[in-house]
Amino acid sequence: MGINPYYSAFEFWGGIMLLLAALIMWFVAEKGSAGRAAVWPFIAAGTLLIGDSLAYAFRGVSGNFAWFAVRAGNFISIFAACWIAGLFFPYLSLSLPEERRKKYRDWLKPAIFLICGMDTVLLIVSQFTGYMYIIDENNLYQRGPLMGLAIALQVLLILSYLFISIRERKLVIALVMVGGLIALSVHAFTYGIPILNIFCGISGIIFFVWELLQETKKSEGKAAIIIENEETIKEMQTRIALSQIKPHFLYNALNSIYVLCGRNVNEARNAISHLSDYLRSNMSSMDSKVPVPFAREMEMVEDYLAIEKIRFPEELNYTIVTPVTSFSLPALTIQPLVENAVRHGIMPLDEDGIITITTRETDQDYIVSIMDNGVGFDTEAPDYSDSSSEHIGIKNVRERLKRLCRGDLVIRSRPGQGTEAVIRIPK
Repeated sequence: MGINPYYSAFEFWGGIMLLLAALIMWFVAEKGSAGRAAVWPFIAAGTLLIGDSLAYAFRGVSGNFAWFAVRAGNFISIFAACWIAGLFFPYLSLSLPEERRKKYRDWLKPAIFLICGMDTVLLIVSQFTGYMYIIDENNLYQRGPLMGLAIALQVLLILSYLFISIRERKLVIALVMVGGLIALSVHAFTYGIPILNIFCGISGIIFFVWELLQETKKSEGKAAIIIENEETIKEMQTRIALSQIKPHFLYNALNSIYVLCGRNVNEARNAISHLSDYLRSNMSSMDSKVPVPFAREMEMVEDYLAIEKIRFPEELNYTIVTPVTSFSLPALTIQPLVENAVRHGIMPLDEDGIITITTRETDQDYIVSIMDNGVGFDTEAPDYSDSSSEHIGIKNVRERLKRLCRGDLVIRSRPGQGTEAVIRIPK
């Protein structure tokens, strides 16, 4: 076989790794991004290494297959080398701010096609003239007189990239361009040292790791935006759902006050005072994105119950026993649960409905209980779910408890035995 099978194997597997890197970046990077543009120089570098490994493996070996392998391998590797720098420009361009790209594209794109095209033509002509290289009778590669010109043209491209990367403060690209100039210089003045191919492999790995890091950052940023948008959507849904109680409740409250105006002016004034306080607290709570003190939440609940007591003097009674108040919870948490108790538990009764609100604490939690002795319901029934229109308030309360204070809500109920809603808020 060849002179150094270890070097040939190193190039072959290095080329395979770069082709795999190109495949990964194709699927990982977004279309039109710098990462996607890096696919093509990865493919060129991988092809260069695989072609050179084929040629190197059969250098100096006799036989028809060896004759073909050396010539095909050298042609493939040099053709890839002619275009690596040219294929790198789209990556460099997409790494720049959008407003700066056109400035460099206008003058550098024609130069890239000219330089890479000249080297490609020279390579093809050399197959018949030996201007760039020859394969001698011993099946060994020898440089031709114009190899230096081909290298010099590539040096011009890399110098242009170095100028752009320094001016645009692209440090990683600038360092790789400096390494490329050093590798090309050594390659131009020495023979038999594979520094250029080794450099292509190392620089390909550097850019692959760098782009993976950039794609990871993009993914993390997108995930954060998605989470933020989901939170915003949930908050909007909550506000819409909570706002739906206002027209219904306000209509009933005003209707009750209208009746009181003709029956008892003082009670009507008292009802208006409760309604005013309730609406003011409700509006304030709707704008709150953080937990509020329990006492503030209860002020609104008491105003609500006082108004409903006017509407249902016989059916509704309530007891509030809250010795523990030194904690916070999401705004409009208790009021929807109390309203559910009034509407679905107490209103169907003819009389003596009781709602009891209590608080207590354990070593781990603050606990709020809203209990009624109303008609109750079957929590296992198919028509009971947080997504149903009757229980949308429960769903919103549960979601906000979890999101804002890691709390939870448990509903216990049986037909004919009333309902209890228990809120737990971790200390």
